[in-house]
Amino acid sequence: MPEFGATWWGRRWRRALESLGATYPNPRLPQGRSLARKGAVEDMAVVAGAVTARVRDGSRTYDVGLHLPVFGDDEWAAAVTALAGRLRHAVALLEGRLPEDVDDTLGEAGVPLFPRRDELGSTCGCSGRAHPCAHATAVHYVLATALDDDPFLLTRLRGRDRDHLLAELRAERSGEPPAPAVSDGLPVVEMEAGSLFTAGAPLASIAAHPREPGGRMPEALRLLGPAPGIDADDWRHLVAVARRAADRAWSLAGDDGGAAHDGPPR
Repeated sequence: MPEFGATWWGRRWRRALESLGATYPNPRLPQGRSLARKGAVEDMAVVAGAVTARVRDGSRTYDVGLHLPVFGDDEWAAAVTALAGRLRHAVALLEGRLPEDVDDTLGEAGVPLFPRRDELGSTCGCSGRAHPCAHATAVHYVLATALDDDPFLLTRLRGRDRDHLLAELRAERSGEPPAPAVSDGLPVVEMEAGSLFTAGAPLASIAAHPREPGGRMPEALRLLGPAPGIDADDWRHLVAVARRAADRAWSLAGDDGGAAHDGPPR
């Protein structure tokens, strides 16, 4: 199994990166792979048009950004129409997969999902003059692995998150308008304050099966993605705080520090 990119879409992203070098061999590719293997890429976040992360290299840490043009609403409307017109494309997307010829279909509609050679940009706080530098290359490799788990990171990068895209796809297939947005719930002033700080059941009756965070992004934040209205820097700081909180909670959970158990922390 490939080290970075086990799915065809993860490999496709990796190939897009590896085609950027003007000359071969490109020394930044093995340097980036080495950094990625060592877990040097931290706090990676994917938002519309950008991937941000911090990369540790020796005693220094660099802020890295990868950049890709975002499609507008009209372009996404054309993309959704093209996808809805191919039943197997719609089925694959609704199952959380990317059909292998999806980029051909979208390319014909003028909205290629995967980056073209002149579309990928990067920024880094290091002094390297090559683009992408080894630190940006490391982020590319880690992103290829993340895409294996969630191909909709790519659509988010292009300007449509998973739920938005699938709602539009269902609406296009059914001929019905997209479902209205879910209510935000009760205003804070109407909430019963006591219920916010009271458990719904005895804590000892709640079975907990924690998993050691190991410095990873908390699963809930990974699944939810960046919150609307939060820019990339704020999101990166939020993820960093959540990671530290998860690691601290794990260290307080028990003397053994690693074994999952039932009931409240000892």
